Amino acid sequence: MFNMMGANIIVMTLLNIPEEFISSESDDKITYDFGLSVFVRDDKLRFCIDDACTSWMGADDRFTDRIRFENLNPCFLKRHLAKEIEIKNTLDRGVKLLGSEKFSKAIELFDEVIYYDRYYGEALFFKSKALFGQRHYVKSLRHYKKAIRADGSLKDVEYHKILLKESSAERDNFPKIKINIYAGDEYCAKGDYDKALECYDRALADSSKFKNKILSKLLNKKGKTLIELKRVDEAMDVFRQSLNVGPTDFAYYMLGFYSPETNDYLNRRLNITKKQLLLKSVRLSELGQFEYALDSLDEFLDNHFKPDEDYVLALNLKISALRQLGKDVSEELSIIKSL
Repeated sequence: MFNMMGANIIVMTLLNIPEEFISSESDDKITYDFGLSVFVRDDKLRFCIDDACTSWMGADDRFTDRIRFENLNPCFLKRHLAKEIEIKNTLDRGVKLLGSEKFSKAIELFDEVIYYDRYYGEALFFKSKALFGQRHYVKSLRHYKKAIRADGSLKDVEYHKILLKESSAERDNFPKIKINIYAGDEYCAKGDYDKALECYDRALADSSKFKNKILSKLLNKKGKTLIELKRVDEAMDVFRQSLNVGPTDFAYYMLGFYSPETNDYLNRRLNITKKQLLLKSVRLSELGQFEYALDSLDEFLDNHFKPDEDYVLALNLKISALRQLGKDVSEELSIIKSL
């Protein structure tokens, strides 16, 4: 348990926030001048910004590592922390739904967390658990492996053994068509795109057996594989087939990204990954669609605060787009200089 007299020292050590940022402190609370308040109760901590607060948690909760001072965006400390608190609460709600065996709803929340940070190990791990609850053992194993790559401390040997056993049994019972799809996915993950394409083509040979939603996804997989093989024209034909079967945002994105004659596809709001959103901004800028590029960049920057290469690229793209539109760039330039 915390010693109340030393609680503030423990909090400061955990978060590594310089003492000069403290605006007030007491035995059970530290407040920082950028809006963060840390409450202490026995051996628990709670983090708040304005009305947004986490649940009480132990000092060893992985959240404390995420909000260590060196991991935060120095230009937007409050906004970054507020987003981290929002995402942490989304994760916790998902965990509660998982405990109630509401697996589909839990997965929706875990996907929100993964959209924010595709390397959020706990979200990947709990999504694996939810997929396991739905008896999707192959998908569950895939997400477990992603979780371990993101955070090795999540490793669970017994769970891994069960996943290997159950996923193997699930594969044995797959119809031939489904086996080809999963084999194609695994070859893609390994970077063996020629074999992946062979698998997807074998599955598509019996395309009449698929519902439209599944067929559209399969065509998207094939199209993406063709892109990896630098066979862009063929890929565009496949994505057009996909749209004819059933429109998907991914097919719109790929057609808009690679086919100049259909760049209007990129002007719409698309449900794509955050990385794809950034690449969409790059392409829109190349096409001179600066207003649309700014919309995408603002959406990206509202969901990405880590000052990494993607963040710097987004800022530079925003500066360029603002200049093209004759708008002020002083704020963005000051951010670049401070990073």
